[in-house]
Amino acid sequence: MNKRNTLQKEIVFEVFDEMKNHPSATMVYEAVHEKYPSISRATVFRLLAEAAKEGNVYRIKLTEADDRFDFTVRKHYHIVCRECGAVADVDTDFDGEALARQAKGYENFLVEDCHLEFAGVCERCQAKNKN
Repeated sequence: MNKRNTLQKEIVFEVFDEMKNHPSATMVYEAVHEKYPSISRATVFRLLAEAAKEGNVYRIKLTEADDRFDFTVRKHYHIVCRECGAVADVDTDFDGEALARQAKGYENFLVEDCHLEFAGVCERCQAKNKN
């Protein structure tokens, strides 16, 4: 099926690109809604989900937060601030697939993915805590 490049899609991804900080679908919708109130929440969520399914954006499944989205689709990991929820990229040589091969107790499973999430406190929250 040939996907159309609609004006709504263009607007959603233009706003998404401006956000830069691994936004959730709700965050993207709220930013889009400020500028273009006629674009529905369902449309924003659908467009982000389709882009993730097609591999055009990376869907970050966080442990205790809404999924976030990232234009960086190469294999990489993320760190989440436990205070404000900010998300940042983590580049490492860690090989999740190698870890899965070494793990025990999953012999009856076909491992498809390894999820690794770092947690900590971002620079802004550290500065706020010092005051």
